[in-house]
Amino acid sequence: MAFKCLNSGVKSPFVKTFKRLTRPVWLLLIAGLLTFNSQQACSNSNSAPQRVIALSPHITELLFSAGAGDKLVGVVDYSNYPKAALNIENIGRYDAINIEKIIQLNPDLIIAWQSANRPKDIENLQQLGFKVLFSNPQTLNDIPSEIRSFGQQLHTEKQADAVAKTLENTLVKIKQQYQAQPKITAFYQIWHAPLMTVNGEQFISQALALCGAQNIFEDLPMLAAEVNIESVIQRNPDTILLGGEQKMQQAWLQSWQKWQTLNAVQNQQIYLVNADTFQRPTQRFIEGISSLCQTVSQVRKLKIVP
Repeated sequence: MAFKCLNSGVKSPFVKTFKRLTRPVWLLLIAGLLTFNSQQACSNSNSAPQRVIALSPHITELLFSAGAGDKLVGVVDYSNYPKAALNIENIGRYDAINIEKIIQLNPDLIIAWQSANRPKDIENLQQLGFKVLFSNPQTLNDIPSEIRSFGQQLHTEKQADAVAKTLENTLVKIKQQYQAQPKITAFYQIWHAPLMTVNGEQFISQALALCGAQNIFEDLPMLAAEVNIESVIQRNPDTILLGGEQKMQQAWLQSWQKWQTLNAVQNQQIYLVNADTFQRPTQRFIEGISSLCQTVSQVRKLKIVP
């Protein structure tokens, strides 16, 4: 995992035209599901920053995991974990930050989300002289790596290293436990109208693969894309996992019942997934993979019963 610090007077290589996002993709961005390439971290000072602003919910969580939650003075909407994050000053949405409030908070470090924060906002912050660090975990192993890097940046290495090592060991154990198991197929739904899913590069797909499940749309060229019900029927998954907002999941579950030709529907193998856990690249995500694998194992047992 790597980062890049950008300071005032340095033109960001990531400043591009910010395109309007559809609601499903916006949900993915809020959740931390969309990922892009990372950049190398840097520091121009030997002293650790004491006033930090996180411009993404997943960054907030990773900072707490790294033992630096007490340094946070500002967070964005949906930064709801851990509970202590709810008491931190809100500085807007990931795509609509309040720069005036940021100026008032006077941070000595801002950690931005390269793939989601508006490039113009980041450029403005740089021009104001704020030190900006980009975060973009792209693989499961990047999560502990990023926690460790945050610890190095904020001088909380002891806790960060301990958490990172535990998560790395967890990933190794899960792989050893499930890599030889028979594969099943899964469809992961992130939206209903239009029907949308993710490709094999997403964190949830990586976790499913670790459990021995194959995303039926892993070959999609886009990170998140619209699919039609005919394509789902054709690929006929063994299980359907419902992400998205909890208030929508029951309605989605009911809507699948009319498609009785699907194995997942016939065998009652549709499960509700806690999107708040499984759609952010965080410590909670890795800790939750074991429960995801248990669900996959239930589906697998049903499939192999004569």
